Amino acid sequence: MSRDLVVQIQDLLENPTHRVPIALCLDVSGSMAGEPIEELNRGVRLFLDSLREDPIARFSAEVAIVTFSDSAVLQLDFQSLDRIIEPPILSASGQTDLGGGVLLALMLLQNRKHQYQQAGVDYFQPWLVLMTDGQPTTEEHPKAAEEVRKLEREGRLVVFPIGIGPNADMAVLAMFSEKRRPLRLRGLNFREFFAWLSKSVVRVSQSRPGEKITLDLDGIKGWAEL
Repeated sequence: MSRDLVVQIQDLLENPTHRVPIALCLDVSGSMAGEPIEELNRGVRLFLDSLREDPIARFSAEVAIVTFSDSAVLQLDFQSLDRIIEPPILSASGQTDLGGGVLLALMLLQNRKHQYQQAGVDYFQPWLVLMTDGQPTTEEHPKAAEEVRKLEREGRLVVFPIGIGPNADMAVLAMFSEKRRPLRLRGLNFREFFAWLSKSVVRVSQSRPGEKITLDLDGIKGWAEL
């Protein structure tokens, strides 16, 4: 058994709080170089810091980070927020293996759900946040989108498809959800988006699993082009 797996299981035994698993699936292809990747890094840090500051979300929220460029890479696996000393520093290069990134994120979510079930820990619907600034350069995205839509239809996944910049293919992002249309980030408002996302996670963590939660639709105006 790997050390990382031991830590994940230990987290569940030490803290049986209801969990909110969030997988961030982030485009770090070459077109994200410069200011976009810098702002994305700041946004991810703000997201984690904001969750730690809430007394309930600090113990409920779990975040995994998957990036995709030439291939999909696991940057951060699910674990207690207190164990994350520093978030990974993301860098940009390469192509856009969007489908591979989503499939890896789904596998991580499925594995973590299995660990919750094995440990008797209840959990909320997992969240998948998908952010890209371009078009896929591999052929896996239709398969990934079909799997995401199936999970969404079955009430087993909440999906947030987000386009970055004017070149993001919103038609491709629309393939990933039948319930939520993709939104385009206004400029490089990553920090505003992740602030909104953290507030949404906090709201869910204060509810009960299965309870319907209304997202802050007015808050979306602060970061999205509507």
